[in-house]
Amino acid sequence: MHWQKITQKICDFIQQKVINSQAKGVVLGLSGGIDSALVATLCKNALKENVFALLMPTQSSNQSNLEDALRLCKDLKLEYKIIAIQDILDAFIKQSENTDKIAIGNFAARIRMSLLYDYSALKNSLVVGTSNKSELLLGYGTIYGDLACAFNPIGGLYKSEIYDLAKYLGLHENFITKKPSADLWEDQSDETELGFAYVQIDEGLKALKANDEGLLKSFDPALINMLKNRMQKNIFKRKMPEILEF
Repeated sequence: MHWQKITQKICDFIQQKVINSQAKGVVLGLSGGIDSALVATLCKNALKENVFALLMPTQSSNQSNLEDALRLCKDLKLEYKIIAIQDILDAFIKQSENTDKIAIGNFAARIRMSLLYDYSALKNSLVVGTSNKSELLLGYGTIYGDLACAFNPIGGLYKSEIYDLAKYLGLHENFITKKPSADLWEDQSDETELGFAYVQIDEGLKALKANDEGLLKSFDPALINMLKNRMQKNIFKRKMPEILEF
């Protein structure tokens, strides 16, 4: 792929979204993972200023992710704020009858979303999304949590392409080499949870998009079944709520 052209197209997209909304800039959640680091870098390249990052760790968050996020803020000269959300998360857990790790992870994602939109209003800025195409197709995210945004500049790129663009833009090696994780609970791993590496997942998603039965037969049936099941089960996350018209 021609990463220079793609970078320019993404930067133009970010600029136009901010101009069209008459906003001052963008707000994003910076987790220390590669997706949000890439979006922060692209926004800084596009807007030069008025890029505000919220770092919102819980007590189970990986400390190295916070350190990487802080390094990026300093390297890019981003305005940022750290908000430890464990007390808020504990208050949610106390009122809930569902306290498994997925429910707690969803609470954390929605708390972060609430804070992002609070700061977007405070700063007259847009919440920018950080989910890649692989996650969006699989519904691998929290609806009204990390999937919530005003616009998403990397939602058209598969996870494996995210790594390629990050390398092209010179992101720190820590973002390239760490295992993909939403960091919703201790030692959480995307690829362990999904059961396959993103390289396999992306190739399978591309084959499904091509609808080539011959090509699909060359894949592990368990992979294709997992992709189909997740795409069908989570399709509602990719659409606006349906309204019954009269």
